Amino acid sequence: MKDVAERPIREVAIGFPDAEHFSTATTVTGLMGILMSDRWPKRANDTGWQHALATCTRSLQLETGTWKARAAVVEAARHAGLKVLPDDAWRPIRRTASMNGYPPVQRRQPYAR
Repeated sequence: MKDVAERPIREVAIGFPDAEHFSTATTVTGLMGILMSDRWPKRANDTGWQHALATCTRSLQLETGTWKARAAVVEAARHAGLKVLPDDAWRPIRRTASMNGYPPVQRRQPYAR
């Protein structure tokens, strides 16, 4: 039987304001480690952080999917003002209609909240 602590996720990197590098996670346990880190900006009654921690716990108990745990941590990080990679990387935007007979141009713009 596969170890529950090794539930894989799509890799995510969280950038803390006091660090020069990102903390990365590839498992739900890694996500919980980032959430419980001393570097995570703690605020009183931070419901986003509490929801992310609870979702990770439910994922480890096999009550919810790993993608939900990852999404909850990404949302909590954004709410805390932290950069999330690759989710906050530049995303391609496509035009739906051509202009002046030219094909649509693909441009890259930063993530918009």
